Amino acid sequence: MLSMANETHNYDNEIAFCAVYSQKDKKEIEKIFLKHRISYYIDWQKSSIFQKIFGGKNASDKINCLIRINRSDVEKAFLLVKDMKNVKFKDTVGNTERRAVTKRALMEAEEKAEEAVEDLDD
Repeated sequence: MLSMANETHNYDNEIAFCAVYSQKDKKEIEKIFLKHRISYYIDWQKSSIFQKIFGGKNASDKINCLIRINRSDVEKAFLLVKDMKNVKFKDTVGNTERRAVTKRALMEAEEKAEEAVEDLDD
């Protein structure tokens, strides 16, 4: 009989999904995830000195946490909470990464396109 323990495999499929900065938004996301059976983990981050100083009237509502979920649930979770305004999504959707459109990314895309054209000409 084969052993279930296999030391060469890594089963860590947890990824950073989004950052949340208020108790209200965190509770709403938790409610949605529990309703739709999405497993999550809240990774509490330290508040910066600016958040502590300039927290304002509702400083008790201000938090800094990162919500981690299983890689297989990312697309479903994104569809459920994409319309929330105060949630900052990380650069992952599904199994692919989204890249921000930056000057460097545009330059790299242009270089690849030029290389492809040169290869076709050859």
